[in-house]
Amino acid sequence: MTIFHSVYHEPGKVTIDDKTCSQCGLCAGICPAKVLIMEEGRLQVSDKSPFGCIACGHCMMVCPTGAITVSGRGVSPKDLMPLPSRSERANVNQLEALMRARRSVRYFREDPVDPKMVERVVELASTAPMGIPPWDVGCVSVIGREEVRRVAGEIIKGYESFLQIFRPWLLAVMRPFIGKVKYEMLAGFIHPLAQTYVDEHRKGHDKLFYDAPVLLIFHHSPYTDVLDAGIACTYAMLAAESLGLGSTIIGGAPPILQRNRSLCRRLGIPDSNKPSMALILGHPAVRFHKTIRRRFAHVNTIDAGQSKPS
Repeated sequence: MTIFHSVYHEPGKVTIDDKTCSQCGLCAGICPAKVLIMEEGRLQVSDKSPFGCIACGHCMMVCPTGAITVSGRGVSPKDLMPLPSRSERANVNQLEALMRARRSVRYFREDPVDPKMVERVVELASTAPMGIPPWDVGCVSVIGREEVRRVAGEIIKGYESFLQIFRPWLLAVMRPFIGKVKYEMLAGFIHPLAQTYVDEHRKGHDKLFYDAPVLLIFHHSPYTDVLDAGIACTYAMLAAESLGLGSTIIGGAPPILQRNRSLCRRLGIPDSNKPSMALILGHPAVRFHKTIRRRFAHVNTIDAGQSKPS
């Protein structure tokens, strides 16, 4: 079942209950769009905001008396939940342990994944910051190896077409026009990757989704950035790890999927949206005994507090 809320243009609306408002000004101070303002010691809804209410809900989440309500853009006061206490939250060491324990898993056991676990992963992923709230990122859950294989097969057809067009000699001719870096990416990585996908598929092997029992596809609207879908996908990876599931981001799927609008429609992705991240899930078939330290390629710190006067 596909659930997607097309509310990109729906305006948010903020309401003040004057009877319970204490005029503390916390909501006005935190409002990113400056829809709530303090005038002469009284809280007011301003009509001068260039953005209007974006329905982030921060004002009603920070209000100590419950005097503020926000509706619109898919948000309602019914969405408010108790804030987890400090004792319920993971501390930094627990969070680090979860992050370091996560590995990219491409080999899965035969047993299927309980759909309720998939729902839980998606639910936790939806807590990610996703641009202007709340519905500019969507997710498709493909559950079951047979259905995942069908999606893989459709994407492989796209790679077959790619190989027919972008032959090595043509890439060599294109090099002066596309530049060294793009040429090296196409000739040294994308082309051999596409060839591997196609060759293995013809042998009956799934090297795109690794015969995973679950596939999550994150897509985003024109009103947000691909990074927002990427953040949601990252949250899903960590959620999967916390549930004992293995996962891997599959970068080779979205570029071809984007061009297959009929498949996107079958998956329930709106025509306006672009599939941007793919994540496979399953019960790991391999147990890791160690983790490995990773580093950024470059780290630079600019600390004004540590600078010396010239």
